[in-house]
Amino acid sequence: MSNLQSDIDYMKSLAEAGGKGPLRNGATLFWAGLLYGLAAIGQYAMIVGWLPKSGAVSAFIWFGASIIFGIIATVFCFDRLRIKGSVSNRATASAWSAVGLGIVAFLISVAVIANIYQNFEPLSYLIAPVILLFYGMGWWVSAQMSGLGWLKLISLGSFVAAPAVSCLAGQPIQMLAYAGCLFLFAMVPGLVLMRAEKA
Repeated sequence: MSNLQSDIDYMKSLAEAGGKGPLRNGATLFWAGLLYGLAAIGQYAMIVGWLPKSGAVSAFIWFGASIIFGIIATVFCFDRLRIKGSVSNRATASAWSAVGLGIVAFLISVAVIANIYQNFEPLSYLIAPVILLFYGMGWWVSAQMSGLGWLKLISLGSFVAAPAVSCLAGQPIQMLAYAGCLFLFAMVPGLVLMRAEKA
């Protein structure tokens, strides 16, 4: 009998926690879109010669954006969603954590393959499209868990943008297109979610 009561209490807690409510990961996506979008613009500036052309400058741009993002994430406690909030918020936070881990694993894989073949350039053109695919997956889960239909459009936009950005491989403008996509498919919807959370 006690086991049955425990099961009932468990199901009740799930039902009570399952309210969809506003998504609470808007700040994470806003800052990711803003910082990495600016980093992509910085990369473009390096490629066209506005900044010194070197691997060190490129590393400074991207690692710098990552360090700033890490500091902001720590200050604003972006990871709080893993332990607080509705079921939909926890599931969404977990999905975006998986997106982040997937991006890191992909970048490490690119570095390993580039080291084996001693040629990073062709692989570098894959980075922007693949990251946009990861974003598309994250937004799709967010849309399904939150019931916000407009997030499906953001997801589909990310999926369409990935092959479109691939068509610009080898051209400096690919980085500008990637920056635009990060602003459009991460920063802007992140800002909308932030404002909805405060409403």
